[in-house]
Amino acid sequence: MSNTIIFFSVGNPGPMNRHSVGHLILKHLIEAFGASQLVKKGKYSFTKLENVFFVKSNSYMNESGALLKTFLSTERVSNSTIVILYDDFELNFPKVRIQNFKKNESHNGIKSVQKALLSLPNTVYKLGVGIGPKPQGALKDTMAAFVLADFTLAQKQSMVEALHATEEYASAIIDKDGEIGDCNKLNSRISKVLEA
Repeated sequence: MSNTIIFFSVGNPGPMNRHSVGHLILKHLIEAFGASQLVKKGKYSFTKLENVFFVKSNSYMNESGALLKTFLSTERVSNSTIVILYDDFELNFPKVRIQNFKKNESHNGIKSVQKALLSLPNTVYKLGVGIGPKPQGALKDTMAAFVLADFTLAQKQSMVEALHATEEYASAIIDKDGEIGDCNKLNSRISKVLEA
């Protein structure tokens, strides 16, 4: 039996800006894999293709974890591989990488998911598109303004490249049946594929 894989996007409701990159990734993956349109179920929306769920948070970043937990419970999904799709402000645009969760996460959406899933038997990773470089010596207000700003025209054009990379990652994760293993090895492998 195939392992259940969940791609879960975090972002804020409203206009698509840097902080909503996760939703852009999810939209692209749904189209790329030919899944049906998202169906809204309150504060989350989802669609499914065989053993793969594509789930979108319809609420704010700091509520992402609670929503994911609600989704898992309502749809009766357990022992799954969960990949959080998000805006990585520690990574320069338009790079893409997959990582394990760190002990002290600084991204509100990732922190929320980490806290909510502590007691659940899921394997969780984060797949981010870089939105950096972040402002030097950024304070909380500066960072908020930065992540909520729109992409420049040049960045919007380069987003195609980033979304293609996320598709390569998703394909590899599905091919491995969610058994990702070493994130650094997968990052290296995808980099070589994209450079070829």
